[in-house]
Amino acid sequence: MHSSNMETPANTFQEINDPTNAPKKHGLEIVSGTETTKVTESLDTLHHAISHDTPITESNLSDLTTAIQGLSIDVGGTPMSIAEAEKIPDLKRNMEIFKEIQGGNVSNTEHLTFITPLIAEYLSKHKGYLDLSGLTTLTDTAAEHLSKHKGTLDLEGLTTLSDTAIESLSKHKGGLGLSGLTTITDTAAESLSKHKGGLGLSSLTTLTDTAAEHLSKHEGGINLSGLTTLSDTVAEYLSKHVGGLDVSDDILTRINAFKKYGK
Repeated sequence: MHSSNMETPANTFQEINDPTNAPKKHGLEIVSGTETTKVTESLDTLHHAISHDTPITESNLSDLTTAIQGLSIDVGGTPMSIAEAEKIPDLKRNMEIFKEIQGGNVSNTEHLTFITPLIAEYLSKHKGYLDLSGLTTLTDTAAEHLSKHKGTLDLEGLTTLSDTAIESLSKHKGGLGLSGLTTITDTAAESLSKHKGGLGLSSLTTLTDTAAEHLSKHEGGINLSGLTTLSDTVAEYLSKHVGGLDVSDDILTRINAFKKYGK
């Protein structure tokens, strides 16, 4: 976890201090150290060649490219290489939104395609509806921070989550949208059974008997409208759920049969 009182790594190049002593907003800051020295040396070599009208070799250019790719940058409080940062979709827009979030503005969070643990920590302090439906990945650490958010949390863009991340999110207080998940493990279902609030799992098409048993103990409505098949055992377990189920008419008929006949 990154916090403002943690020691900054020795190789991190900080922005020039704001004369107003405003809190630092983490963004695309180049870090210094061995790699920046390599870039400087490569540029010096090129400058020397140009100044003395000597040929610039392919090796010179390759050395510069390698040095630049090896640079580390601070992306929302997380050091990463330029090569890693280049893989992030719409990096510039994400960085702009990161700055907004650190300034207390969460109006554009639905456009985020990734978040760092530090940004997740900022978001955890927001109360109310939080739209993070554009996220396609979420680290365990970021999930732990988001679990402290109070209000509806929309994470419907996630198609997979680790059991550890789900365990953290199950502690979240408020509606939890996980309708992008196409499968969940029995362990994840057990964690989610402890969640209190509405739960969106509308992309699940089937449930194991064990998962259904766990989810039947969940307190709050569950959206399972994507279920297409279920065993009698699953239907029986779901018939015991008291928080309200959003399922198709066919699936509801199967479930209600166990309620009606007390099977």
